[in-house]
Amino acid sequence: MTKNDGVDKVARFQAALNQLTERMAADRYVLAIVLVGSLSAETIWRRETLGLWIIEADGVSRRLPSDGQDERVFRILVENGINIHAELIPRSRFKKMVEGASRTAFSCNFFARRQLVYSKDPSIDTWFQQADSIATKDQERELLTFSTWTIHAHRHARKRLDLKGDLELAAQEIVGAAHSVAHTEIIRQGQVWEQDVIYRAIEGAPELFQTIYLDVLAKRKNRRVLSTALDAIDAYLDTHYRAHLKPLLDYLKKQNRVVPLSEMSDHFAFTQ
Repeated sequence: MTKNDGVDKVARFQAALNQLTERMAADRYVLAIVLVGSLSAETIWRRETLGLWIIEADGVSRRLPSDGQDERVFRILVENGINIHAELIPRSRFKKMVEGASRTAFSCNFFARRQLVYSKDPSIDTWFQQADSIATKDQERELLTFSTWTIHAHRHARKRLDLKGDLELAAQEIVGAAHSVAHTEIIRQGQVWEQDVIYRAIEGAPELFQTIYLDVLAKRKNRRVLSTALDAIDAYLDTHYRAHLKPLLDYLKKQNRVVPLSEMSDHFAFTQ
């Protein structure tokens, strides 16, 4: 995609957003619209759809059988040839999201900016401004999430290498772990980054990612290269585990007992 192509695509997406917003503004039940993910020439190349939150008056949208029992309701719309993935959010649930009382609590997305593009409810304006910021709890939760993914990929890579001797699949798992570490580094910096995460992480920690990512991709796959990468990931996890696993460690300390995994999963599903 050329620079001009990117500019043209941004213009088409923006026109579709403006057109949809104008139509929905005439609907008295639509209270606000939030754009998820910015429209910029740097990131538009990977966009296939517009992502929106449509905040509406309570009790308006009729649930469909395909919605199941999930409290979240999604609809696919088309505006001026652009596909739109919209989540319909009743006002009362949006308030709970902001307050952290909903399982789908409003928290910072470190990899997609949000913009309130339309609102006729001053309370929603205030709630959005209060919630759309990076909070310590957001960082702690996301660090825990990506650290568990890194641990999972690391364990599987080690088994592939040591037990199966499968260099190819071990390398794939290591690359996956490296991407999780990259996301972790962005979250640690407390910033929202919509472009390619791995490149940003390489800039911030070149030596680490040379070992766990670039060497694994570029060098001939052998046990030494892969073992070195796994050791580096292991050292990274060991260095940062107190900060990255803080919600889990705090929970276990408070419980002061052996906690069943099902109980632990239930706790974090409804409190994070």
